[in-house]
Amino acid sequence: MTPMMKRRTLLQLAGAAGVTAALPMPALAQSTVLRYGNAGNDTSLSNVFNKKLSDSLSQQTNGALSFEIFAGSLGGEKTLLESMSLGSLDVYNGAYTGTREFDIFYSPAFFRNGRHAKAVLGTEIGTKASAVLGQRYGARLLGVGRLGGYNLMLTKPVKSLEDIKGMKIRAPQIEGCIEGLKHFGALPTPIPFNEIYLSLQQGIVDGVLTALSPAVAGKFYEVAKYVVEADFGLALDKEVISEASWGALSADQQQILTKTFAEMEETSYFEAGLTGKTKDLAAWAAANGADSVIKLDASSLAEQLGPLNKRLADEVYGAGSWDMIQSIADA
Repeated sequence: MTPMMKRRTLLQLAGAAGVTAALPMPALAQSTVLRYGNAGNDTSLSNVFNKKLSDSLSQQTNGALSFEIFAGSLGGEKTLLESMSLGSLDVYNGAYTGTREFDIFYSPAFFRNGRHAKAVLGTEIGTKASAVLGQRYGARLLGVGRLGGYNLMLTKPVKSLEDIKGMKIRAPQIEGCIEGLKHFGALPTPIPFNEIYLSLQQGIVDGVLTALSPAVAGKFYEVAKYVVEADFGLALDKEVISEASWGALSADQQQILTKTFAEMEETSYFEAGLTGKTKDLAAWAAANGADSVIKLDASSLAEQLGPLNKRLADEVYGAGSWDMIQSIADA
């Protein structure tokens, strides 16, 4: 038993009140509950997925393995990841890793789509990115959840991406997001996810760059009237477990955990994110009118960001990496 893992062992008590000597009891299977944290609230797609994952794990193991879910209650993503590294959390889910290897993936048009991202992560590129998590945080990547697009939510309308020049846009502490915003002359302003609503409400920022699902769950449409329909990047949630917590699981539990995540991610994460976009945009229209969903021509985004993405890929993964990434077929 490790201090990082909350274990609940169900014991049968023998004897009636007042009995001073306990009768011998048969040994029972130990129930392992992994402490899981994400910065969004419990209605965001990431946390809905992990609730389903926990239920499936519990069913497959007869209650021996499940998650205790902390959704939006333990701080921002950086805090959560560091908590996992320090031992007070077992599993982290989120965009932030503080590593260039993962962060550059968030640059706009770095991947053609979610299937291209999955294919690239299945190569040595993904292997190298994953290895960094072990070196820096003593953690293991369980999988990547393709949450959908990253979108701009703004307090005032724009007619093109060039119009965000000079605007203070909340960005996660992720290099790809920051560099993408700088490319268009915006002023990236890192703010923890759990402080976005108040920052928009108080006018600290003019907009936010984040995934639609947690934005709707957080009701950002109440404080940012406009949303740009075209994606400004791809959201990739890393599901990470500490090596200590991983090592405390049995080999069967490890296999069930990784296999179940991979099987469920295709439908309950990736496809759910794609189909959920229409509903998420409708939440903006319902709150602020049809003109609140801004339709911009982003057909040239990949071409515009090509030089930036090539520089990032080749700097982080070596010369020729961008060309190799571009040559990989969608999964």
